[in-house]
Amino acid sequence: MSNNLKEHSYYNIIIEDMKKYAERELSKDVKLLSINIDIELFDIGFEDNLFDVKTSIEKKSKDTLFLKSIIIENKNTLIQATAIWSKDI
Repeated sequence: MSNNLKEHSYYNIIIEDMKKYAERELSKDVKLLSINIDIELFDIGFEDNLFDVKTSIEKKSKDTLFLKSIIIENKNTLIQATAIWSKDI
C-alpha cells in the first residue's frame, strides 16, 4: 500500500465529497487545511461503486468548516474521516 494518499480511491472520493459541501457552505474558493482518516474495515477488493459516502457538517464558523465523512458498505462502516476546510483567501 502506497503512502501517497492521492493514489487511493477512498481518499479521492472523500475529498471530492467534502469539497462539494465546503464549496456550498463557504464559497467556491476553499482549501483543505487538515484531514484525519480512520480505516476501520478495509478489503483489498474495495469496490468504488458498492458503497455510500455520507458527509455531514460538524461545526461551522464564518470562514472555517469542520466536516465528517463516513464510507459505508453493506451497513458496515469502512472508513471515517474528519477534516477542516477554510475559505481560500
